[in-house]
Amino acid sequence: MFDWTGKNVVYVGSFSGIGWQMMMQLMQQDIKMMGIMHRMENVEMMKKLQAINPSVKVVFMQMNLMDKKCIDQAMKKMGQMMGHFDVMINAENVLLDKDVETTMGMNLTGMIHATMMAMPYMDKTQMGLGGMVVNLASVYGLEPSPAFAVYAGAMHGVLGFTRSMGDKMIYQKTGVMFMAMCPGLTTGEMMMNLRDNVTWHHSESMVEAMESAKRQMPEEAATQMIKAMEMMKNGSMWIVNMGQLKEVMPTMHWQM
Repeated sequence: MFDWTGKNVVYVGSFSGIGWQMMMQLMQQDIKMMGIMHRMENVEMMKKLQAINPSVKVVFMQMNLMDKKCIDQAMKKMGQMMGHFDVMINAENVLLDKDVETTMGMNLTGMIHATMMAMPYMDKTQMGLGGMVVNLASVYGLEPSPAFAVYAGAMHGVLGFTRSMGDKMIYQKTGVMFMAMCPGLTTGEMMMNLRDNVTWHHSESMVEAMESAKRQMPEEAATQMIKAMEMMKNGSMWIVNMGQLKEVMPTMHWQM
């Protein structure tokens, strides 16, 4: 069971959705520092977060996931402030298939850059003490999504990166474990404009099915994700859907 006491947590994501609900819940733990990294600060939400636990130092660092130089500078500043990172949660999630660059950049490329630039502050052979990286993906990283093919491509990439970084050899050397969370349909901003964000205009029936399907609340998904994190299973992937948590056991199709 993971012990949250005295931990430095870095959150890369927006002030809404599952990721933000995870931050709200983690503030109830006895952590040391909470670092929020995003393009724009939401002062009211930061105050709300701090009010949950005044003993935790909450800081904000502006960072644009579409700008590699900005990511590098922001991560170095956060590293100097915290000294080391114990937990990193990559929770930025954008559904905008008609803008391929943004969809891939925010969901995948930016996440990879941020993770690799954070590693020196987690890697026990450098400035870190070991730790945990949690990447929020989607069930569409496990299965095809004809209506949102670009988004699905990015999510498949997130899982491929997470599984690769979660190799036992990397963990043995760095002390950093990797996990991926794959939530099902969840109430939130991403579900509001589905018809405007499809890959193709042939997706009406698929979007209708998604709009009418039952959805989970971000709060319940966040609770299940924290449970999965506390299991500390390196390289694992978890489906989080309707209050249920299920580990994904991938099939090996090829091996050297």
